[in-house]
Amino acid sequence: MTVDKDKIRGAFPGKAWAYAEQIDSVKIGKWLGSDFEFCEPFCKPLDEQNLLELRVFDSNRELKFTGVKFRDTVVYKEEDYIADLADTRYYMYGEHAEPAGGFTKLWEDRGGIIYFPAKLSFPGRIALKLGVRNYARYNDVPILPPGMEYSFGLKASGAGALEVYDYAYTGFYYANGTVVDL
Repeated sequence: MTVDKDKIRGAFPGKAWAYAEQIDSVKIGKWLGSDFEFCEPFCKPLDEQNLLELRVFDSNRELKFTGVKFRDTVVYKEEDYIADLADTRYYMYGEHAEPAGGFTKLWEDRGGIIYFPAKLSFPGRIALKLGVRNYARYNDVPILPPGMEYSFGLKASGAGALEVYDYAYTGFYYANGTVVDL
């Protein structure tokens, strides 16, 4: 997969978070306005040949690259049927933390290490949260002509309900809800 840095530059002329899923690893980094900063020298550099998905985001917008597909959440602001749900924050990672250069090394008792691209300001046991914004739409109940019964079949299984249409990352947070600065 190749990453279109011109699209990223147009959407994020300044800093943004970057979340990359490769065949063999997950990397959290930063977009610095013209290029990425990932956890080198602690781990291998971003390998576009082994890249499965890349998300570049801040609290208002996310670009998502998946193979040949591309999505920009700015289009959801123009859609009438999309309703923006409340943002959520999920515990992500890190029972332990220690400084590692300009990064923070996070690890779990059960194994696994992530290098986070910021100097996090907490000692010892921690919990890092990932902000997620859910985009939902309302599926109308079809209006039937008089005398016809409504058959709740497979094709109408979402009728009359909210459906999560898509989601986007919005940032990182400390366990107490404070924003981790770019």
